[in-house]
Amino acid sequence: MTQVAYLPHPAADLLEPFLDAQMRPTTRRAYRSDLIGFFGTNLITVDQVQSLTIEEVERFRNDLADEGVKPTTINRKLTSLRGFLRRCVAKGIIDRSPADPAIVKNYKTQSTTYGKAIATDDVQRMMDLAKAHSNPLRAARDFALITLLVHTGMRRSEAAGLRWADILTEGAHTVALLRDTKSGHEQHVKLTGAVREALQALSEAYSNQFDYVFVSLSRSMNYGGQCRPDTIRDIVKEYGAKIGIDIGAHSFRHTCATLAFEGGAKPQQVQSHLRHRSLNTTMGYYEDRQQLDDNAADYILIGGKA
Repeated sequence: MTQVAYLPHPAADLLEPFLDAQMRPTTRRAYRSDLIGFFGTNLITVDQVQSLTIEEVERFRNDLADEGVKPTTINRKLTSLRGFLRRCVAKGIIDRSPADPAIVKNYKTQSTTYGKAIATDDVQRMMDLAKAHSNPLRAARDFALITLLVHTGMRRSEAAGLRWADILTEGAHTVALLRDTKSGHEQHVKLTGAVREALQALSEAYSNQFDYVFVSLSRSMNYGGQCRPDTIRDIVKEYGAKIGIDIGAHSFRHTCATLAFEGGAKPQQVQSHLRHRSLNTTMGYYEDRQQLDDNAADYILIGGKA
């Protein structure tokens, strides 16, 4: 007689039973944090797991990379997800894990330049390419996007959520009100003259017909609608590919910090501008630059040359 597997109710929570099966409290805490971060909820149901696709897992991995998350952290989060999905396979909830490492590869540290500052010349080359785009709307949008990212260090989700109504005047300054932030709280970031000029040109190109600053210009995909964060990523990667570099949107955040330090800004000023909770995060950018400015390689002389 064939045994019938009794599945949990489609709306039943799968997270807590999985956590209860873990022996160490530290393991439970790590799994809880990683899985809630992936699913966006502390109630993970059968329906959610059964509808999960390989593409969603790959997008999760790539999005973390674009945000500058360390490869070791990305791979740890994938490990947590795989452990949870293996249990779902064992329980008969799904036939195969969409996070199977044979399909969804771990993030490789040597395969990308995400998180590195972009050379000033390369930024200028991307700006020039954007301005020369054959589509006038794309030229204005892409140039404004690159200009905004390098001057403000905005995260791609912040740039994607920016509306024209969020561009505000405070005394003699122009600021952007950021609603979709990592902290979950509204924040302000100062806009330089270069950014204001680029946004003014974009507004004129749009003829003031769109609510969002960065909109889709594809006739087949939500024309005039808000750019999604992954669209911001794709635009940046497109221009990087044109000049032969592999970058993510987060690379502009590093570039913003590097240029500010090179211009003489204090760590606390950069922390405020990039809206880092901890000065230690900001100092990581600063120390990367310092290590290059005064590097052991500069002391190695062969034939009288460094």
